[in-house]
Amino acid sequence: MRKSNSTRMLLFFIIMIFNQIDSFGQFSSLKDSPMFKNNKHNIFRETLTNTYYEMSEMDSLYKTGKSPFQILSNIKKGDSIVWMIKFINEDDFTIKSQWLNKKFPLKDFVDIHNIQIKTSELTGKFLIIYCWSVSCGPCIKELPYLNALKDSLNKDNYILLGVTFDNSVSIRNFFKSNQLNTYLNDENPSFAFRIIPNQKEFLNNVLGVKSYPTTFIVDKKGFIKQIIEGVNLDEQKKPKIYSEIMETLKRIE
Repeated sequence: MRKSNSTRMLLFFIIMIFNQIDSFGQFSSLKDSPMFKNNKHNIFRETLTNTYYEMSEMDSLYKTGKSPFQILSNIKKGDSIVWMIKFINEDDFTIKSQWLNKKFPLKDFVDIHNIQIKTSELTGKFLIIYCWSVSCGPCIKELPYLNALKDSLNKDNYILLGVTFDNSVSIRNFFKSNQLNTYLNDENPSFAFRIIPNQKEFLNNVLGVKSYPTTFIVDKKGFIKQIIEGVNLDEQKKPKIYSEIMETLKRIE
């Protein structure tokens, strides 16, 4: 089925966020991105076909929402930066077929306070596992709605985990930043989930998370009953994550 330009643009932003470009704003031009705008000359090399693209060509693709791509690496050649890229098939953006109705790969975790969470503590509970990053603007926008879950759910039956590849220092600094206070319009922003840092290997190679945020909802038997990838908005343009999770829990309880 043919995807709309708006869908393609959304997928482009997910890929860019995944590669940790500052996601607090969206750019009208690729040239405005901090990753590119301070370089004298940007060149893009598509690694599969070894095709080179000038910035003007990539910017045109960006503006039309066509051909989302992932940045793999870069090298400096003279006064130019050569960006190695891979064009992304839209079907590559989901892990639902891989994980839905299968067992979540439980393991021991250590949270941001250096407290161990044993697999035995997670067994027999409903799990809400939120895969996020401090560099993901849409993730941060969902935090107040996720925090509301803590007051709605019985802590004896549910465990809420926020799993990230970020380290503890960057997470603590992030929650102290004035930028975050302004972004959420909250003088004391927080995250009610137990934050599990340093999980790059688990997120990339075990779960295979393709975009952030990704939410796993796991039943008491350990089966993944819902996966929510990206952010869905209601008619007021507010994140629907709270209602999406509550509706799933109502269905599987």
